[in-house]
Amino acid sequence: LKARLKKSHLIAFLALTPNMLLRVIYLYLGLALAETCESGECEPWANFLQVALEAKVAEHPWPHARGKTTQRSGFTPEIWSTHHLAWNWTHPEGQYHLMFAGGPVIDSENNIYQMTCKGLLAFSQSGKLLWSSSNYTGLSNNEVALFGDLVLGTTVEGRAFAVDRHSGKLQWETKLAEDAGGDVGYPGASENVLVVGTGKGHISFNGDGNRLIMGLDAPTGEKLWEYALDDPVWNFAPLFPKDGTVAFMDHTGTLYRLDLKSGKELWRRPVQDSADSFGDGGAALGPGTVYSCSNPGASRGQKHEAGMVRAFKLEDGSKLWERVLSEPCNTFPAVGHVRGSDALAVVVTPGGFFGQEELTGSILALDAATGDTIWEYQAKPWSGVHGFGAGDVEGLATRLHDRIQFMCLSAHWSAPMIDGDGSVLVGRMDGKLYQVLGPEREFVDAENTEVSTGVAARLIDLQSSSLHGALSAAPGMFAVSTCDTLRVFKA
Repeated sequence: LKARLKKSHLIAFLALTPNMLLRVIYLYLGLALAETCESGECEPWANFLQVALEAKVAEHPWPHARGKTTQRSGFTPEIWSTHHLAWNWTHPEGQYHLMFAGGPVIDSENNIYQMTCKGLLAFSQSGKLLWSSSNYTGLSNNEVALFGDLVLGTTVEGRAFAVDRHSGKLQWETKLAEDAGGDVGYPGASENVLVVGTGKGHISFNGDGNRLIMGLDAPTGEKLWEYALDDPVWNFAPLFPKDGTVAFMDHTGTLYRLDLKSGKELWRRPVQDSADSFGDGGAALGPGTVYSCSNPGASRGQKHEAGMVRAFKLEDGSKLWERVLSEPCNTFPAVGHVRGSDALAVVVTPGGFFGQEELTGSILALDAATGDTIWEYQAKPWSGVHGFGAGDVEGLATRLHDRIQFMCLSAHWSAPMIDGDGSVLVGRMDGKLYQVLGPEREFVDAENTEVSTGVAARLIDLQSSSLHGALSAAPGMFAVSTCDTLRVFKA
């Protein structure tokens, strides 16, 4: 590096801001690294720089609904028990005057981005509204994703767009299809490719979803490839192993792995005799493994119908195990270590859809290698008003008056998160956030806990139900969105 720095370079550096200077230093390090590793063998210092450079590229702590999905979807090293509510935000006229889409994502400066039915909002970590946008190219019902300095999203009009995360200014927009599904999607980007679902599909018994998966050049919006589906995706959430591929699940539980640059199908794994099934969950990544949460046979996610968790080798799609559940699996798994076992766990949250009385639901930790039960927390049955989630009927009149989406129609559970202390966090349609601590014997003297089936948990009242992407985390903070309120908890 020293050999590259001429006097003229040093003089030019004096005019750079600290952030610009850091970028230039990384450029010089990258050039030096390229020369050192040209022969295929890197010196120890070069290996260190390689790790540093990769970390710089993946700088955002929660860029996608499932966090950094590379190895353990839904995991954060942050510890929930050390955090407390710092601030919350609702519409100035009241919580029912706005409907959120998905949940929050968090950038490298701990700024938070939340899509709503009226546009995109950006907040500082202290709760200051940095900027807000109207709907750039149409209504969006999907969570946004972060990539570099871009906030990426899609609309129900079949468009994808990118805005500058610092200013909120539109950078590009691309028309992909005539329309898109009305479900809540979670697009994502990796290795310069944005992957989205678009093109309204048709599910005879449950609406639309999306029939097309597309890959776009994230910096420019240029369309790279298109993959047509036999069965639509629902709540589409791509997963990125950082190996040049992308994985995802459709509404019947079929898993796919595509080449990220070309869209070529690498493998596809349907659930036997499940073409008529439906679930609004998805998949998760573990080390070398992809896990799915779906409903087999003719199960369509209703109370007391069957659910299923499956595990496959990421490389070739060979099945490792499957586990049939007594309740439907309508969410996204999380992968990490939980209390009560030294084994890596995959956590799912079985429970039926809204609109039914006395809905039962549980939080289930399985051994990621075998599918065996580690522990299960059984939540109290939920009925709500006419079987809907907390806040849906209560805010109905206000939303009809404002002519916005009149109900959230939330999932039974949000996607779970596993924290750095082995707790499981998950929102439920009863308006509560559940922190499952683990086996009761470890928390016999813990305050403000309740115990079910030998497992201890704490409940926090959020007042409204949540969508799948409700939870996100970054150094020193958690951000939690219900259908109408953003809450930030800080260390």
